[in-house]
Amino acid sequence: MGRTLLRRSFIVVVALLALLVVAIVLWIAVTQRARALREIHSVEELDGGNGRWVRVDDGELHVQEWGRADAPVLLLTHGTGAWSGTWFALPEALAAAGWRVVAVDLPPFGLSKASVHDGPVGYTRVAQADRILQLIDRLGGSVTLVGHSFGAGPALEASMRGGDRVRRLVLVDPALGLGPAGEAPHCESPDGPGLLLSNRRVRSALVAATATWPGLTATMLRSFVHRKSVIDETLLPAYRLPFGRSDFSDGLGDWAATFAQSACERAASLDLDALARWSSTGPPVRLIWGAEDTITPIAQGRALLRAMPSAQMDVIAGVGHIPHIEDPEAFASTLLRVLEAPR
Repeated sequence: MGRTLLRRSFIVVVALLALLVVAIVLWIAVTQRARALREIHSVEELDGGNGRWVRVDDGELHVQEWGRADAPVLLLTHGTGAWSGTWFALPEALAAAGWRVVAVDLPPFGLSKASVHDGPVGYTRVAQADRILQLIDRLGGSVTLVGHSFGAGPALEASMRGGDRVRRLVLVDPALGLGPAGEAPHCESPDGPGLLLSNRRVRSALVAATATWPGLTATMLRSFVHRKSVIDETLLPAYRLPFGRSDFSDGLGDWAATFAQSACERAASLDLDALARWSSTGPPVRLIWGAEDTITPIAQGRALLRAMPSAQMDVIAGVGHIPHIEDPEAFASTLLRVLEAPR
């Protein structure tokens, strides 16, 4: 009797696993077909005349701009899955306060064009920081730099490397690769990003079945925010727009493979001791944190304050990792207060 029950249980488990494999294969096949029908547009078609492209060494950065051309420049770098079109009403509020607002798409996100010369596109923090510094040079003068989430890493790295090109830095819920309590980044896989992300065809298929599948956009965004109700159909089209660009899933998969190893990079902004040394002589730094952020817990902010004693932190109550969509008014007023008057 016991052996029969065990055999039946084994058969049931095997059958369920087989069904799961079939379901996964079918899901990937469906999403791959949808991807082939969706990723057919040029970046120019998707932009619709709202932005422009700025040439840098390895491509062209897509930027959108608001405000007077002669006003002080405020440069925005976005988070994961976002782009210059997902700041929503914030740039207009900043422009009304006297800033020339420039929002850039960091490749592979948004509509920036990356050119491959001698190998794959560079998606490391250092490579992204170099693009930011080149953009600042093309804009002329120095800038106030605001980096959110993933975009905070390249913004911080650019500030540490850029000399007087960055006159003030604001990091919003920065995703710097710190541990939950603010521990220094720990390199776990120096030899590669793992089996699934090492193969380009496999990772592209996985990305197309998840991150760039329009039906999952709302679910994924809600995992980042505290106020779930803000994720509605008024926001989703903007996040989904880049999904239609040619080969978007390939680029995002390449970025994911690099990001999975970001703690193994040799970037100054990953070294808390180097950060402390820079902070003593660098530009003013302010942190803005969502009190309910579970993606980058506020303990990481406190650790950054210990590493950068001259920095200050403002906490916005009742919001999570994306404060500019969870409470746009509170975030805009906090940011404007932190920035002070344009000068």
